[in-house]
Amino acid sequence: MRWKVIGFLCGFLLSVSVLFYLYVDFTKDLDSPESKIPTGFLLLYSDGTFMSLPRSFWVKLEDVPPYFLNALLVSEDKRFYYHAGVDPIGIARAIVRNISSMSINEGGSTITQQLARTLYLTPTVTWQRKLKELFIALWLERHRTKEEILQMYINSVYMGNGLYGFASASRYYFGKELGDVTLNEAAILVAVVRSPENFNPLRNWNISRLKAKTVLDALLKEGYINSLVHKRAVEELEAMTYAGNFKMDMDEEIFWRVVRELQQLGYGLNELRQGYKIYTTLDRNLSQAASSLPRTVVVEAIDPMSGAVLLYRGVGSTYPEGRRLLGSAIKPFYYYLAILEGWSIDSELVDLPLKIGDWTPENFDKSYRGIVTMRQALVDSLNIPSVNLFMQLGKENVVEFLKNELKIAGHYPEDMTIALGTLETAPEEVLKAYSAIFNGGVVLQPYIVKRIEDVNGRTIYEASPKVLNVVKARRLSPMEASMVLLNVMREVVERGTGVRARQRVPVAGKTGTSLKTAWFVGGDQNFIMAVAVDGEDLVGGVHAAPIWSQLVSNYNYLGKMPKWKVQVSLSTKTTLPSLTLDVDRLVQWLQEGTLSIDALVEITSRLDSSALLDFLSSINERSPQLAKELWEKIKLKRSW
Repeated sequence: MRWKVIGFLCGFLLSVSVLFYLYVDFTKDLDSPESKIPTGFLLLYSDGTFMSLPRSFWVKLEDVPPYFLNALLVSEDKRFYYHAGVDPIGIARAIVRNISSMSINEGGSTITQQLARTLYLTPTVTWQRKLKELFIALWLERHRTKEEILQMYINSVYMGNGLYGFASASRYYFGKELGDVTLNEAAILVAVVRSPENFNPLRNWNISRLKAKTVLDALLKEGYINSLVHKRAVEELEAMTYAGNFKMDMDEEIFWRVVRELQQLGYGLNELRQGYKIYTTLDRNLSQAASSLPRTVVVEAIDPMSGAVLLYRGVGSTYPEGRRLLGSAIKPFYYYLAILEGWSIDSELVDLPLKIGDWTPENFDKSYRGIVTMRQALVDSLNIPSVNLFMQLGKENVVEFLKNELKIAGHYPEDMTIALGTLETAPEEVLKAYSAIFNGGVVLQPYIVKRIEDVNGRTIYEASPKVLNVVKARRLSPMEASMVLLNVMREVVERGTGVRARQRVPVAGKTGTSLKTAWFVGGDQNFIMAVAVDGEDLVGGVHAAPIWSQLVSNYNYLGKMPKWKVQVSLSTKTTLPSLTLDVDRLVQWLQEGTLSIDALVEITSRLDSSALLDFLSSINERSPQLAKELWEKIKLKRSW
């Protein structure tokens, strides 16, 4: 018998020694619990005002209503003030349940254990993690008071929808301070703890109320409320309706745009949640003005001299998530290339029916003007002359310019339809490229994070412009070409397709219309904004330009168009890619009298000899008589 006692004591002492060793080993290097509280990071506008409330913030224990604390304790840890972090009775119950179910459950966890799990451990349920949880709970009870532990728990417990702590949850779910919630609202919040993503009122209101009733029942059972209060509370709970969550943070698109950039800068969410302040480049007044726009409208604005994003609103502004067909908003890019290569803005382009394989592009108004200048073609957004210009520049040449010099990420089609904007790209990519036109050829990386401060107010990151590329000089420098093109883009707004965007001060811009998106992109030297409206049967100048105008009408950055002066000699050309003319339609028009032969002579007489012979040969194949008559008149016109 004595040896059994000795053996038992030795075994007991050995077990205690092992447990003590494990306790010391698990807790010797623990950080302070306060440093582990997930406080969230703060987002601010460029002027330093808060963009949003964080999804977790601190509340003092003294500001928490007693009835809330009672509801929390009866639901989560009735013996909180009577144990040392671990409740043997609760653990015994949990062991019985685990053996019965042949699984590992969470039963028996005290508030201190839950805090240990939240601050120091992973969610994976294992016996090893459970043992660590017990040791850390004991360590917390040794180093912190009950009030400090309860306060940390109230501020750190996960409450669903990315929320931490009861204070942020009460604001998000009920639009109230924690000190102002009713008894029923307190019961609902406490019930969320057991299954945050399933029991929160936003996810499932009926289940949330059902679980809240169990909290009220527990309050009655433990004597915190009497039967009359319980009866009235249950009746009110059953009659309650839920109005929905209260907006306490920024547009989700902004949040994830900021997060992506932070990750690219090397900052993780876990680090930033320690109370960091993220100063963005976003303008508060402009952002608030855009906040009421429908979700079918995407707007983004940047400073073309730095790349700072001034406005970011709507679903899908970055590539590839936000890719849209660009429509005629693509035209300034290859007009810019043409001017760089020495084309005069008064060069003449042919506006006659085209047929390129199976594709027959048309002008928006279905009419043709014969000969127009590059200026008129861009101001009125004429498709046929623009396609002719695109072909003269060469598809490969233009695509190389878009991809490698303007750095436009997108899905590039293989055919010639890209000339009219079948390039799929996103508003931010468009703004990046337009900025090069507005600033004289410098392609800048758009950025939204201006500055990062840590929890001590120390600046750990300060943004600066990042140059992606500088457009190559050709016959003209990029700055000279920018000045020429911007003068024409001013006319787009003053008298062309973008007239609904006209302001009291000079601005330059371009409309765009595709199958499902209407565009307007415009601004001046210090401000460019893109508006993309998603929907059917929309027109850029009608649906996007007015929104642009409404947003910028009171924005004091406008009125600073570039003052560069350009004195260069540019070549004036008349172009006609004759092999792509829809000759069948021209012959039909001549025969019907829709097009006079004299008008056609006026156009074709400007062609060089090779192009003229190609064109006359095509006419002769269809109508020798018309070809002969046309030839006779051209000879007289040219005095041959």
